[in-house]
Order: sequence, then C-alpha cells, then structure tokens
Amino acid sequence: MPYTFTPLNKEEAQAIFSWHYDGQYATYDLQGDLEDDNELLDRRSPHYAVRDERGELIGFFGFGSSSSIQEHSEPYLFSENGSLLVGLGMRPDLTGKGLGVEFVQAGLDFARREFAPRTFRLYVMSWNKRAIKVYEKVGFQQMRRVLQKNIHGENEFIEMVMDA
Repeated sequence: MPYTFTPLNKEEAQAIFSWHYDGQYATYDLQGDLEDDNELLDRRSPHYAVRDERGELIGFFGFGSSSSIQEHSEPYLFSENGSLLVGLGMRPDLTGKGLGVEFVQAGLDFARREFAPRTFRLYVMSWNKRAIKVYEKVGFQQMRRVLQKNIHGENEFIEMVMDA
C-alpha cells in the first residue's frame, strides 16, 4: 500500500489526540491540550502524518527527541553517532490487523530518504509483544531494558536498534 508522509499540522495532531485505544493499549492515548508549542508540532524533532492511497490519516511517525522516554531540555533530531530515534502510532481501528510491518517499513524508508541516519532506535513498552514482534520483523534487535520513572509510577521499556 502506498503511503504519503507530510509534516504534521495542527488539525492532524488534533485528530490523533482524539484516538483511543482499547484495553492495556489505552496507555498510548495522547492526552492534554493541543497548544501551538506542542511537541507534535515542533519541527526540531518532527512528526509526520501518514495517509493511505485514499488520503485518510492512518498514523504518524515522530523522529528525534520527541520519541525518547528520557527528559531533554531542547528538541533534537539525531542522538549519539547519527542515531535517529523513532516513534510512531497507527490509528486504533487499524491495529492488530497485520498492517504493522508494512507501516513501520514505510516509515523507516521515508526516514532513510529524508534524514539519512546511521542507525534507528526506538523504545517499546516491554509488555507490548505485538509491537515487539513487528519491530523484530523489520530488523530491530533488542538491546536493553530501561525503567522510566515519573509521577505516574514506573514503566519498563525495551530499547531496540537497527542499522539504517
């Protein structure tokens, strides 16, 4: 399926904020108010809307510090050694239907053309076996487990890496 990637605009970000996932996946619901300075709209760590061949918004990709689980003072695109952090989301009604590998591969192909990274890195919640399976199918390898602590408690993530 052909996908189109365009810089995320405010209307698309608002649509993504309205998405709600079922069960344990609800942790991926984006919450809060969409302000002009929202991280989704900051071009220093850009997000892209993904549309299908009919022009429907089906997901998004984020690249750089906005895809990190760690705090950062200023947004950035590349981390150490030319590594590009990747974050993504697919519209809830499309998840779990076997579209993940093609979707993720399309996003990585776009990032290769747009940014020419040396490696890709991402963080995935350790309980999300469905996503881990997709990432491994496209070539990511598990590197380490990382605990993220915040006011809501602790979450365990797996850091995954692949050569670009």
